[in-house]
Amino acid sequence: MVKPEGKIYPVYFIYGPESYLIDQEVQSLVHQTLTPKEKRLNFHIFNGKEHKSQEIVQSAQTLPMFSKYRFILVNDSDQIEEEEVEGLLNYIQNPSPTTCLVLTAEALGPWKNHQKRIEKVGKWIECARLKGESLISWVQRKSKEKGKNLSIEAANYLTEVVGDNLYDLENILEMLSLGPVGKRTIGIGEIEGFISGVKYNTIFDLTDAIGERDLRKAMGVLEKAIKTKTIPFKKDEQGVKMTQTIPFLLSLIAKHYWRIWVVKQMSAHGRDSGVLAKELGLKPWMVKKLVEQAKNFSEASLREGIEKCYQTDLTIKRTQGPEELLIEKLVIDLCRSNPTHNFP
Repeated sequence: MVKPEGKIYPVYFIYGPESYLIDQEVQSLVHQTLTPKEKRLNFHIFNGKEHKSQEIVQSAQTLPMFSKYRFILVNDSDQIEEEEVEGLLNYIQNPSPTTCLVLTAEALGPWKNHQKRIEKVGKWIECARLKGESLISWVQRKSKEKGKNLSIEAANYLTEVVGDNLYDLENILEMLSLGPVGKRTIGIGEIEGFISGVKYNTIFDLTDAIGERDLRKAMGVLEKAIKTKTIPFKKDEQGVKMTQTIPFLLSLIAKHYWRIWVVKQMSAHGRDSGVLAKELGLKPWMVKKLVEQAKNFSEASLREGIEKCYQTDLTIKRTQGPEELLIEKLVIDLCRSNPTHNFP
């Protein structure tokens, strides 16, 4: 294997909350410095929580074996104690030219005042979370690398449901790329079907199930949230623990029901989804979904549902009954509300 050409610095400090980008930076450096065969003797991993600077420096000062470089990776560098940092800084002032020392960290920690010292001999790299257009562009680019074109609407939907965790997003894109060979462009319909198929049960599945009047699905997500006291925003195995789970769920349900009502009212006056999205400050795909869900209800049934949400909230706050039974009854009532044609 021929290693890619490129300048290798003796020291790198790579930090930030986006572990995926940090890992990509590290992998790129490893590929540039060592072949798979060379890695066996020249690749060493340390941890800032467990190892002393003396061990790290001793390894960094050792000449590589049958290779141009020795690669030293120190994870959790922000967990290194102050006095140990000084030991590493002494080495960094005069690093070995045959070693690539890479320090990774989630935060700056004890390194916050040492950027200039590191940049005198090496590189200082920040890996921030991708947001907004940067995240959408990344998703579309990754999808294209895997042989599929992802529409911007589908990319928006995917990031709204799955979140901004790049590992999760890449896993989804990898599975999507294994779809029909002839299907090169992926739209929002394919994304929705796939997310549902792999059981990405989030709190938004609960509100959507109510909007679709799918009682079985709604109760399934609700019961899991109540049992685990976890609000799954991104996906069911990575929920947020909450002490006030039911009041929070109730507020989200009421908000979603209210949105359906507002969209139904505004749609009745001839406003298209693009205008609605702008006026409500929502994504176009969200408005389209709300428009479809609004077809399941009349304005009267929606007004009645909003009132039930309010009464349930009031009853819970007055501690006039078990929270679990009250919210379960509410979800049942909302999902079983009379169809549109039963109302004037």
